[in-house]
Amino acid sequence: MRVSSATMISLNRLRLIVLGLALCGTAACDAQMPLPPLQSGSGGYTGEVPQFDVISVKPHKPGEDRMMMHWGQSDYKAVNMTLKNMISNVYDVKSWLVFGLPGWAESAHWDIDAKVSAPDVKVMSSLTNEQRRTMIGGILKERFGLVVHTESKVQPVFLLTVMPDGPKFKESPAPLPHAEGEKPKPHGMWRMGPGSLSATDMPMPQLAGNLSYFVERTIVDKTGLTGNYDVELKWTPESRANAGTDNGTGDAPPAIFEALKEQLGLKLTADKAPVPTVVVDKILQPEAN
Repeated sequence: MRVSSATMISLNRLRLIVLGLALCGTAACDAQMPLPPLQSGSGGYTGEVPQFDVISVKPHKPGEDRMMMHWGQSDYKAVNMTLKNMISNVYDVKSWLVFGLPGWAESAHWDIDAKVSAPDVKVMSSLTNEQRRTMIGGILKERFGLVVHTESKVQPVFLLTVMPDGPKFKESPAPLPHAEGEKPKPHGMWRMGPGSLSATDMPMPQLAGNLSYFVERTIVDKTGLTGNYDVELKWTPESRANAGTDNGTGDAPPAIFEALKEQLGLKLTADKAPVPTVVVDKILQPEAN
Protein backbone atom coordinates (compact mmCIF):
# COMPACT_ATOMS: atom_id res chain seq x y z
CA MET A 1 0.00 0.00 0.00
CA ARG A 2 1.05 3.59 -0.17
CA VAL A 3 2.96 5.31 2.55
CA SER A 4 4.96 8.47 2.98
CA SER A 5 8.60 8.16 1.98
CA ALA A 6 9.56 7.40 5.55
CA THR A 7 7.33 5.97 8.25
CA MET A 8 8.91 5.89 11.71
CA ILE A 9 7.35 3.90 14.49
CA SER A 10 8.57 3.54 18.03
CA LEU A 11 9.08 -0.02 19.25
CA ASN A 12 8.46 -0.18 22.97
CA ARG A 13 8.77 -3.83 23.89
CA LEU A 14 7.50 -4.56 20.38
CA ARG A 15 4.18 -2.80 21.04
CA LEU A 16 3.65 -0.50 18.07
CA ILE A 17 1.46 2.49 18.81
CA VAL A 18 0.06 4.73 16.11
CA LEU A 19 -2.64 7.29 16.90
CA GLY A 20 -3.28 8.76 13.47
CA LEU A 21 -0.86 8.06 10.65
CA ALA A 22 -1.42 9.68 7.28
CA LEU A 23 -0.34 7.66 4.28
CA CYS A 24 0.30 9.03 0.82
CA GLY A 25 2.17 8.14 -2.33
CA THR A 26 1.75 6.84 -5.85
CA ALA A 27 -0.19 3.93 -7.22
CA ALA A 28 3.08 2.11 -7.92
CA CYS A 29 3.54 1.65 -4.18
CA ASP A 30 0.08 0.14 -3.63
CA ALA A 31 0.05 -3.12 -1.60
CA GLN A 32 3.79 -2.97 -0.96
CA MET A 33 3.71 -1.47 2.50
CA PRO A 34 1.89 -2.34 5.72
CA LEU A 35 -1.05 -0.57 7.17
CA PRO A 36 -0.03 1.21 10.33
CA PRO A 37 -0.60 -0.89 13.44
CA LEU A 38 -3.72 -0.13 15.40
CA GLN A 39 -3.31 1.96 18.51
CA SER A 40 -2.87 -0.33 21.49
CA GLY A 41 -3.97 0.60 24.98
CA SER A 42 -2.84 -0.75 28.31
CA GLY A 43 -4.19 -4.20 27.49
CA GLY A 44 -5.96 -4.50 30.83
CA TYR A 45 -9.54 -4.86 29.57
CA THR A 46 -10.97 -8.40 29.72
CA GLY A 47 -14.70 -7.75 29.30
CA GLU A 48 -16.95 -7.75 26.25
CA VAL A 49 -15.50 -5.82 23.32
CA PRO A 50 -17.49 -2.62 22.57
CA GLN A 51 -19.44 -2.35 19.32
CA PHE A 52 -19.74 0.64 17.00
CA ASP A 53 -23.22 2.15 17.21
CA VAL A 54 -22.97 4.46 14.18
CA ILE A 55 -21.22 3.36 10.98
CA SER A 56 -20.89 5.40 7.78
CA VAL A 57 -19.47 3.75 4.64
CA LYS A 58 -18.91 5.74 1.43
CA PRO A 59 -16.99 5.11 -1.78
CA HIS A 60 -13.84 7.23 -1.82
CA LYS A 61 -13.97 10.11 -4.29
CA PRO A 62 -11.47 9.75 -7.16
CA GLY A 63 -8.59 12.18 -7.36
CA GLU A 64 -7.53 12.10 -3.70
CA ASP A 65 -4.65 9.68 -3.15
CA ARG A 66 -4.16 10.31 0.56
CA MET A 67 -4.79 7.26 2.75
CA MET A 68 -5.40 7.47 6.48
CA MET A 69 -6.35 5.40 9.49
CA HIS A 70 -7.19 7.07 12.79
CA TRP A 71 -8.38 5.62 16.07
CA GLY A 72 -9.78 8.07 18.62
CA GLN A 73 -11.25 7.58 22.08
CA SER A 74 -14.66 6.72 20.69
CA ASP A 75 -14.28 6.53 16.91
CA TYR A 76 -12.44 4.88 14.04
CA LYS A 77 -11.85 6.50 10.65
CA ALA A 78 -10.44 5.02 7.48
CA VAL A 79 -9.91 7.08 4.33
CA ASN A 80 -9.22 5.65 0.86
CA MET A 81 -8.85 2.06 2.06
CA THR A 82 -9.36 -1.08 -0.03
CA LEU A 83 -11.17 -4.04 1.46
CA LYS A 84 -8.09 -6.18 0.90
CA ASN A 85 -6.05 -3.75 3.02
CA MET A 86 -8.64 -3.76 5.79
CA ILE A 87 -9.12 -7.53 5.78
CA SER A 88 -5.36 -8.08 5.92
CA ASN A 89 -5.14 -5.70 8.86
CA VAL A 90 -8.06 -7.22 10.78
CA TYR A 91 -6.83 -10.79 10.33
CA ASP A 92 -3.13 -9.88 10.63
CA VAL A 93 -1.97 -11.36 7.33
CA LYS A 94 -0.20 -9.75 4.38
CA SER A 95 -2.55 -8.38 1.71
CA TRP A 96 -1.35 -10.84 -0.94
CA LEU A 97 -2.47 -13.68 1.34
CA VAL A 98 -6.14 -12.64 1.11
CA PHE A 99 -7.94 -14.78 -1.47
CA GLY A 100 -11.42 -14.97 -2.95
CA LEU A 101 -12.28 -11.28 -3.33
CA PRO A 102 -14.42 -10.33 -6.38
CA GLY A 103 -13.10 -7.74 -8.81
CA TRP A 104 -15.00 -4.79 -7.36
CA ALA A 105 -13.67 -5.52 -3.88
CA GLU A 106 -10.11 -5.63 -5.20
CA SER A 107 -10.32 -2.20 -6.84
CA ALA A 108 -12.83 -0.11 -4.85
CA HIS A 109 -11.63 2.31 -2.16
CA TRP A 110 -13.76 3.29 0.82
CA ASP A 111 -14.11 5.95 3.49
CA ILE A 112 -15.39 4.63 6.83
CA ASP A 113 -16.44 6.60 9.90
CA ALA A 114 -17.56 4.55 12.91
CA LYS A 115 -18.42 5.74 16.42
CA VAL A 116 -19.28 4.32 19.82
CA SER A 117 -22.02 6.37 21.46
CA ALA A 118 -21.53 7.12 25.18
CA PRO A 119 -18.21 5.24 25.34
CA ASP A 120 -16.51 4.19 28.53
CA VAL A 121 -13.24 6.09 28.01
CA LYS A 122 -11.35 3.88 30.47
CA VAL A 123 -12.44 0.76 28.59
CA MET A 124 -11.68 2.25 25.17
CA SER A 125 -8.19 3.33 26.21
CA SER A 126 -7.30 -0.15 27.49
CA LEU A 127 -8.30 -2.18 24.43
CA THR A 128 -5.61 -4.36 22.88
CA ASN A 129 -4.72 -4.53 19.17
CA GLU A 130 -6.67 -7.77 18.87
CA GLN A 131 -9.77 -6.20 20.46
CA ARG A 132 -9.57 -3.20 18.12
CA ARG A 133 -9.22 -5.54 15.15
CA THR A 134 -12.35 -7.33 16.36
CA MET A 135 -14.25 -4.03 16.36
CA ILE A 136 -13.15 -3.19 12.82
CA GLY A 137 -13.96 -6.74 11.74
CA GLY A 138 -17.48 -6.06 12.99
CA ILE A 139 -17.75 -3.18 10.49
CA LEU A 140 -16.75 -5.49 7.64
CA LYS A 141 -19.28 -8.11 8.73
CA GLU A 142 -22.15 -5.67 9.28
CA ARG A 143 -21.74 -3.41 6.26
CA PHE A 144 -20.05 -5.71 3.73
CA GLY A 145 -21.51 -9.04 4.87
CA LEU A 146 -17.98 -10.38 5.14
CA VAL A 147 -17.59 -14.08 5.86
CA VAL A 148 -14.11 -15.61 5.80
CA HIS A 149 -12.20 -18.63 6.91
CA THR A 150 -8.50 -19.08 7.53
CA GLU A 151 -6.42 -21.88 6.14
CA SER A 152 -2.79 -22.77 5.67
CA LYS A 153 -1.68 -22.80 2.03
CA VAL A 154 1.64 -23.71 0.50
CA GLN A 155 2.91 -20.47 -1.02
CA PRO A 156 6.13 -19.18 -2.57
CA VAL A 157 8.35 -17.75 0.18
CA PHE A 158 11.88 -16.49 0.62
CA LEU A 159 14.19 -17.90 3.27
CA LEU A 160 16.33 -15.27 5.01
CA THR A 161 19.78 -16.68 5.85
CA VAL A 162 23.22 -15.37 6.79
CA MET A 163 25.98 -15.29 4.18
CA PRO A 164 29.13 -17.42 4.85
CA ASP A 165 31.13 -14.38 6.04
CA GLY A 166 28.52 -13.59 8.68
CA PRO A 167 26.22 -10.61 9.25
CA LYS A 168 27.41 -7.06 8.55
CA PHE A 169 25.46 -5.42 11.37
CA LYS A 170 25.77 -5.26 15.12
CA GLU A 171 23.62 -6.27 18.02
CA SER A 172 21.85 -3.34 19.64
CA PRO A 173 23.29 -2.07 22.93
CA ALA A 174 21.30 -2.65 26.10
CA PRO A 175 18.87 0.17 26.97
CA LEU A 176 20.11 2.82 29.35
CA PRO A 177 18.94 2.46 32.95
CA HIS A 178 16.17 4.76 34.13
CA ALA A 179 15.56 6.28 37.51
CA GLU A 180 13.25 4.52 39.95
CA GLY A 181 9.66 5.45 39.25
CA GLU A 182 10.54 6.85 35.81
CA LYS A 183 8.83 5.35 32.79
CA PRO A 184 11.33 3.54 30.50
CA LYS A 185 11.95 5.37 27.24
CA PRO A 186 11.23 3.60 23.93
CA HIS A 187 14.44 1.86 22.93
CA GLY A 188 13.86 0.78 19.35
CA MET A 189 12.91 2.69 16.22
CA TRP A 190 12.29 1.63 12.66
CA ARG A 191 11.84 3.67 9.53
CA MET A 192 11.04 2.36 6.10
CA GLY A 193 10.00 3.66 2.72
CA PRO A 194 10.49 2.85 -0.96
CA GLY A 195 14.16 1.90 -1.22
CA SER A 196 15.18 2.24 2.40
CA LEU A 197 14.88 0.58 5.78
CA SER A 198 16.67 1.50 8.99
CA ALA A 199 16.07 0.15 12.46
CA THR A 200 17.47 -0.11 15.95
CA ASP A 201 16.74 -2.90 18.41
CA MET A 202 15.06 -5.05 15.74
CA PRO A 203 14.79 -8.86 16.03
CA MET A 204 15.29 -10.89 12.85
CA PRO A 205 11.65 -12.09 12.56
CA GLN A 206 10.58 -8.44 12.61
CA LEU A 207 13.12 -7.58 9.89
CA ALA A 208 11.90 -10.50 7.78
CA GLY A 209 8.29 -9.37 8.18
CA ASN A 210 9.08 -5.79 7.19
CA LEU A 211 11.17 -6.80 4.16
CA SER A 212 8.35 -9.02 2.90
CA TYR A 213 6.32 -5.96 1.89
CA PHE A 214 8.98 -4.96 -0.62
CA VAL A 215 9.11 -8.35 -2.37
CA GLU A 216 5.39 -9.17 -1.90
CA ARG A 217 6.23 -12.62 -0.63
CA THR A 218 6.44 -14.05 2.89
CA ILE A 219 10.01 -14.06 4.21
CA VAL A 220 10.85 -16.78 6.73
CA ASP A 221 13.64 -16.02 9.19
CA LYS A 222 16.26 -18.78 9.03
CA THR A 223 19.23 -16.68 10.20
CA GLY A 224 19.49 -18.29 13.63
CA LEU A 225 20.21 -14.82 15.06
CA THR A 226 18.33 -14.44 18.34
CA GLY A 227 19.25 -10.92 19.48
CA ASN A 228 18.00 -7.45 18.54
CA TYR A 229 20.04 -5.58 15.94
CA ASP A 230 20.70 -2.18 14.36
CA VAL A 231 20.34 -2.35 10.58
CA GLU A 232 20.55 0.10 7.68
CA LEU A 233 19.60 -0.89 4.14
CA LYS A 234 19.25 1.07 0.89
CA TRP A 235 18.27 -0.32 -2.50
CA THR A 236 16.74 0.70 -5.80
CA PRO A 237 13.04 -0.30 -5.96
CA GLU A 238 12.16 -2.60 -8.83
CA SER A 239 9.92 -0.05 -10.53
CA ARG A 240 12.79 2.42 -10.63
CA ALA A 241 15.32 -0.21 -11.69
CA ASN A 242 13.11 -1.22 -14.61
CA ALA A 243 12.80 2.38 -15.78
CA GLY A 244 16.10 2.08 -17.62
CA THR A 245 17.54 5.30 -16.29
CA ASP A 246 19.54 6.42 -13.30
CA ASN A 247 18.49 10.06 -13.66
CA GLY A 248 22.07 10.97 -14.31
CA THR A 249 23.37 9.94 -10.89
CA GLY A 250 25.20 6.79 -11.98
CA ASP A 251 25.50 5.56 -8.38
CA ALA A 252 22.05 4.16 -7.56
CA PRO A 253 22.11 1.38 -4.96
CA PRO A 254 21.53 -2.21 -6.14
CA ALA A 255 18.23 -4.07 -6.13
CA ILE A 256 17.07 -5.38 -2.77
CA PHE A 257 18.46 -8.92 -3.19
CA GLU A 258 21.99 -7.69 -3.87
CA ALA A 259 21.68 -4.89 -1.31
CA LEU A 260 20.93 -7.43 1.41
CA LYS A 261 24.07 -9.39 0.53
CA GLU A 262 26.36 -6.38 0.19
CA GLN A 263 25.12 -4.25 3.06
CA LEU A 264 23.81 -6.73 5.65
CA GLY A 265 25.43 -10.06 4.76
CA LEU A 266 22.00 -11.66 4.38
CA LYS A 267 20.56 -13.73 1.55
CA LEU A 268 17.07 -14.45 0.22
CA THR A 269 16.48 -17.89 -1.29
CA ALA A 270 13.27 -18.85 -3.07
CA ASP A 271 11.33 -21.75 -1.54
CA LYS A 272 7.79 -22.88 -0.74
CA ALA A 273 6.19 -23.28 2.67
CA PRO A 274 2.73 -23.40 4.29
CA VAL A 275 1.64 -19.93 5.42
CA PRO A 276 -1.57 -18.64 7.06
CA THR A 277 -4.06 -17.17 4.58
CA VAL A 278 -7.56 -15.67 4.68
CA VAL A 279 -10.15 -16.90 2.17
CA VAL A 280 -13.24 -14.76 1.56
CA ASP A 281 -16.40 -16.89 1.43
CA LYS A 282 -18.91 -14.04 1.06
CA ILE A 283 -18.81 -10.28 0.61
CA LEU A 284 -21.48 -7.82 -0.53
CA GLN A 285 -21.17 -4.39 -2.10
CA PRO A 286 -22.86 -1.98 0.34
CA GLU A 287 -24.97 1.02 -0.43
CA ALA A 288 -23.22 4.27 0.47
CA ASN A 289 -24.65 6.15 3.44
